[in-house]
Amino acid sequence: MASLADATRAELDRLGAHYFLDIRATARRLLEGMAGPARAAFAAAVTERLLRENERRPARERRPYGETWRPVLEAVWRGLGGDALAVRQVAAAVARFYVSPDWYDRRHDDPADADDHAIMAACYAAECCLHGCLDFACWAGWRGFDAATLRAAGDTGWPHRRPAGVSGYAWELAHPCIQSELEQQLSDLELLAGDGGVLIDPAADRRPLLDRLRESEPDHPQPPEAQPSSN
Repeated sequence: MASLADATRAELDRLGAHYFLDIRATARRLLEGMAGPARAAFAAAVTERLLRENERRPARERRPYGETWRPVLEAVWRGLGGDALAVRQVAAAVARFYVSPDWYDRRHDDPADADDHAIMAACYAAECCLHGCLDFACWAGWRGFDAATLRAAGDTGWPHRRPAGVSGYAWELAHPCIQSELEQQLSDLELLAGDGGVLIDPAADRRPLLDRLRESEPDHPQPPEAQPSSN
């Protein structure tokens, strides 16, 4: 009997969509082969999209808790560009966070907390900037996916477009918000796998690569259509 994962993967394949667990495994494999700065750049790119999404909201809807991380991410980008002072600023920001009520008085495992996804992605990017750890980069990617699922859940018309023969779970994962974030993460990883070496070359110009990552914006594809089964 096929597992839920196998069945979901098959349905998404028919829709021409990614299964998030497969992208998660691919991301980890690619990040394993990268140096710390490239991992941090991936985490920073995910965080940039999340903070930008927050900044598009009306000012009255923004929470100061989230906005405090924009200067930290700016320091991460500068640190990746070779600014040693910026890395010290990142370290100070991480230290302040871990002794603040924002860390110890707040839940950080609520999948419905969009603000916290952005904050924790920023924290992971900062930690990765300091240490280059694989897990921090992976976790930032997970937060990007989690935030995309919340945006998808806000599309109340999506469930009503589900084609016959596609399960509700697979159709949820096929939402363009989710698929575009997964696709953008793959694109960022491929870019870093090819060009990320400049981030550890003191003589290289890092700015073009960092600008591309920083300006990345997921496409918003048309909703997938169910494809006929080959059986």
